[in-house]
Amino acid sequence: MRFDSRAPDLTQTEIETIDGRRLPVKLIVNPRARHVSVRIDPTRREAIATAPSKRHLKHAAQFAAERAGWIAHELSRLPQGVQLTPGARVPLRGVEHELVYEHGRAAPRIEAGARLIAPAPDVALFESRLLRFLKDQARADLAARVAVHAQTLSVKPTRLQVKELRSRWGSCSSDGVLSFSWRVICAPEFVLDYLAAHEVAHLREMNHSRRFWAHVRKCMPDYERGRAWLHEHGCALHAIGHAR
Repeated sequence: MRFDSRAPDLTQTEIETIDGRRLPVKLIVNPRARHVSVRIDPTRREAIATAPSKRHLKHAAQFAAERAGWIAHELSRLPQGVQLTPGARVPLRGVEHELVYEHGRAAPRIEAGARLIAPAPDVALFESRLLRFLKDQARADLAARVAVHAQTLSVKPTRLQVKELRSRWGSCSSDGVLSFSWRVICAPEFVLDYLAAHEVAHLREMNHSRRFWAHVRKCMPDYERGRAWLHEHGCALHAIGHAR
C-alpha cells in the first residue's frame, strides 16, 4: 500500500487457453518490480502481467501465456458482479440492503426492512446518486476512525479521500494523504476500522515491517480479524458496482 508517484506504462495483449478461448492480459511496466509476475485484478476482472522494464514486456507476455490455464481458472472463480441498480441487494456496513429507486430529489435514506432508497429525477441517475451517498458514508466513518488512530500514534494525515481503487483497499502517500476504496462502507464496521488503522500506521512506517504491524496492533489489538475477513470476502466486495 505504499505510494509511488510514477505512473506505470500500460499496454495490452491476448493469450489463448488450451480450449481455444482468448483472454485479454494487461501488461504493466513497474520499475519497482524485481521480476515478471502475473496476478488477477478482481475489480477489473482481468489478468495483469508486470515487467520491471519495457524490454521485459515480451517476457511478461510469455509468462502470462504459460499460465493461461491458471488465469482462466482464477477468473472463473471471481464472484459475479453486482450492479448498483434498483432491486439489487448490496451490503452496507456488513448488512445486506435492497436498493430502491424513488422519483425525486431528496437525499438517500435507509428505511426499516434494510431498504436503501436513493431518490433521483430519473432512474438513469440512480447509480450516481447512490454512489455519492456510499462515498459520503464511507468518508464520514473513515474520518472518525482515522482521527482516533491518528491520536493513538501521534500522527496527523494531511488529507483523507474516498474514491475508486481498482486493486487495493487503501493507500498512504509520502506526503500524508490517505486514500480509501469507497467499497469499504459495504464491509462490517470492524473491517473499515482495520483499514483505517492500517493506513494511519503507514504514517509511521511506509512498509510492512514488524514495527509497522506493532503500530497497527496498538491502534487495534484484534486487527487480524479485519485482515482475515478481507482475505476471505475481499473478492466479493470488489465485485460490487460491476455488471460482470
